[in-house]
Amino acid sequence: MGRQFVLIGAGQASVSAARMLRRLEFDGDIVIVGDEKVSPYQRPPLSKEYLQSEADFDDILSAPEDWYKHHDVKLVLNRRVSHVDVETLEVTLDDGTKLPSDGVLIATGGSPKKLEGAEEGSVRYLRTLEDADRLRADIKPGSRVIVIGGGFIGSEVAASAKSIGAEVTILEASAVPLEKIVGAEIGGICAALHEENGVTLRNNTRIDKVVRTGQGIEVTTADGETIVGDIVVAGIGIAPNDQIARASEITVGNGIRVDEFCRTSAEGVYAAGDVANAMHPVLGRRVRVEHFDNATRQGGVAAKNMMGIRTEHDALPWFWSDQYDHNLQYAGHAATWQDVVIRGSVEERDFIVFYLNDNKVDAAFAINRGGEIMLAKSLITDRVAVDRDVLMDEDRSLEELFATAEEAEDDDTLVEPSTDEGDFQFAVRSGRVREGTVRRVVVNEIELAVARYKGKAYAMHNLCTHLACHLASGKVEEGGLTCLCHGSVFELETGVPINPPATRPVKTYPVREKDGYIYVSVK
Repeated sequence: MGRQFVLIGAGQASVSAARMLRRLEFDGDIVIVGDEKVSPYQRPPLSKEYLQSEADFDDILSAPEDWYKHHDVKLVLNRRVSHVDVETLEVTLDDGTKLPSDGVLIATGGSPKKLEGAEEGSVRYLRTLEDADRLRADIKPGSRVIVIGGGFIGSEVAASAKSIGAEVTILEASAVPLEKIVGAEIGGICAALHEENGVTLRNNTRIDKVVRTGQGIEVTTADGETIVGDIVVAGIGIAPNDQIARASEITVGNGIRVDEFCRTSAEGVYAAGDVANAMHPVLGRRVRVEHFDNATRQGGVAAKNMMGIRTEHDALPWFWSDQYDHNLQYAGHAATWQDVVIRGSVEERDFIVFYLNDNKVDAAFAINRGGEIMLAKSLITDRVAVDRDVLMDEDRSLEELFATAEEAEDDDTLVEPSTDEGDFQFAVRSGRVREGTVRRVVVNEIELAVARYKGKAYAMHNLCTHLACHLASGKVEEGGLTCLCHGSVFELETGVPINPPATRPVKTYPVREKDGYIYVSVK
């Protein structure tokens, strides 16, 4: 009998792991077990485009429905796992079914924390497709929507409800939204985004009770004020779903504790995604990251280690949020900071903030500057000592912080050729596209992203098929190009999306490289 891997949790981490296993030519059986009735889907759109009815279920699938059949991946849905035998790796389901296994991945995510003092059924939470469907059906123009919690999920629900035409109030316990993550000053800017769009924001507000009345749903604050709405949604964090680990005597502590290789305390059992409390080799401490990009990357790393390919999960925490007409992104992790440097225009909502300790960047937050967030990630990972003036000066590129004399020389040694190569037209000098980098070029009025991986040059259309972000601002890694906005990864060779949210391929173009020049055929 061939090998079988069981992936527990039908979410993004498990689908990412299954994709990686097949890419690594694992020829055994793959079983994904999930407790919902539907195929794995992406959760981030639930509070944004799906809630706003701008996307349907097929648009948010983690993989097309037929992908599982084509790649021989079995979905066992509407079932829970009750126990993993840490000696034999046998997985027991809630109906008594036993699945033999040669390796187990626990990727069960988390569940919303419940609001204390709330009457049963008075408060909604948003975590599942069913939750989103109910909210999507009930939020209408003129609805009075109260959102408890001004974090990312609460802010996204508020922005979506406002775009639908609801009257929205956010009740936030801190002085400003996101204060613990970005600080009071930047949190104040995030607060202003809501107020500029007609949302009522009440800071320093704690909840005493929530009850249903004849007038609607009454929210009473700790100060005794009563606010009445038609729908109340709480977004106050999630708790890791570590019940399977506890039942199987696998070490837990703010989630399932794993090392940098996604290994749990039980040999042959791995964990990834929101449930995994992982040792991070770059940050030098444990982190449990509750975001889509982390689930995607960590699921892939877990799969490699399940295959015996020793791989650290060292990708920095990186998450994004779309609110109103703005894209917010955060990279790294900084519990405290000695200095804050702002680059760009706060007034125009076009800036990036660097959080520094010992003259090095530990984290960065940006509004509408995804490209610079990517550079900030490199500054954090490489522990580059930064020049504060360069960080602040809009007339100077952040790439100066990485530049070498050799790179500068290479850029000036060649001139553009005067002729093309048949159907291939000049795109860019070879020296401008170094290993692992991507450049924006225009050929015959077509905007391209030209990248290099393992010495070979590739070209694809510059617009991501998800929300038309510029791929040339992205990152080249493992044969793919990662979009800076929402983490879609496109295979350089084919343009096929390796990881969502993008589901449609991006167009690729033939490339020829000769005598220090890169040519592309766009016919």
